[in-house]
Amino acid sequence: MSKKHFSWLVAVTVLAAVVAFLLPRETARNGEFQAAELMPELAAVVNEVDWLQVSGGDGTVATLERRDGQWIVVEASDYAADWPTLQRLLSDLAAAKVVEAKTANPAYYDRLGVEDPAAGSTGLVVAFRESAGLPSVIVGKRAQGRGGQYLRRVDSEQSVLIDRELEVPGERLDWLDRRVVDVARDEVVEVDIQHADGETVVAKKVSADDEHFSLEGVAEGFEPRSAWTVDSLANALESLDLEAVAPAAEIDWNGATLYRVVTADGLDLAARVVGRQVEEGEDAEYWLALEAGLYTTSLDQAVDDAGREAAAERAEAINRRVSGWAYGIPRFNHDAMNKRMDDLVQEVSGEE
Repeated sequence: MSKKHFSWLVAVTVLAAVVAFLLPRETARNGEFQAAELMPELAAVVNEVDWLQVSGGDGTVATLERRDGQWIVVEASDYAADWPTLQRLLSDLAAAKVVEAKTANPAYYDRLGVEDPAAGSTGLVVAFRESAGLPSVIVGKRAQGRGGQYLRRVDSEQSVLIDRELEVPGERLDWLDRRVVDVARDEVVEVDIQHADGETVVAKKVSADDEHFSLEGVAEGFEPRSAWTVDSLANALESLDLEAVAPAAEIDWNGATLYRVVTADGLDLAARVVGRQVEEGEDAEYWLALEAGLYTTSLDQAVDDAGREAAAERAEAINRRVSGWAYGIPRFNHDAMNKRMDDLVQEVSGEE
């Protein structure tokens, strides 16, 4: 055999081996692709991870760090991170399997969203602490017409399709634990609104079994607009999610309204609420600071020791989460906590 012919055979053999590596592997039993783990390094140490950063073409989205057993978002003044979102991401990355090799040509990375981060790029980079020895990954687009998502480890030119879709928020807000508080209207027996100019609005239930609130201090010749109008005063702290967060000391609370609700089991929640214009032409911001306590009401006779203990534990848990923080809230919630008597009453009709 000539050296030329031998060299040609070697080249063909190497090419065949490369092609075979890139093609789906078949099992002897059913001809399906044998999936390989995407990040076996992570699977071994996933419970030890204490730092993670998500970034994109426009810079850092969020840096998450575990401190004293709690995950925080560094860029949000170290506010609490949304642990379920982070947990799902770490779990999915550790369990993800490569089901298909895709392009290794950088010219085609953008088609899959796995190009190196730059202005305008669509992928998100998930990076770990350098000392952890874990590779960063670029999370690209979701596959169309099939399950899975495109990724590329930054230590490899090979892009891949994995067997699942990852939840990697591209907005910092979505990395935060957004729920501030959740007090359902059915729990509330008293609402008290104190405006900075001295006007006060009070609505109460005489009994926890009452269906509607009674509005106090209605002037002669006036009546509540409707039962719904008065009852809605108790809605403002139900499923309240933040839109922004900052240390409470950074907010100007001059002119704030004090909004307070008491529940049937004695949970007492007091909220300072203020609206402010940031700059000329910009939308106003609405901020809230919250404090929980206990209050004995006329309904307290119906609350047993277990109920009081539960209310005390609830107040403590709320304060651990909200103490020292100010929350940007939707305008709807701000307006609901700033109702005045003129918003709630109307002149009595002369009709009989």
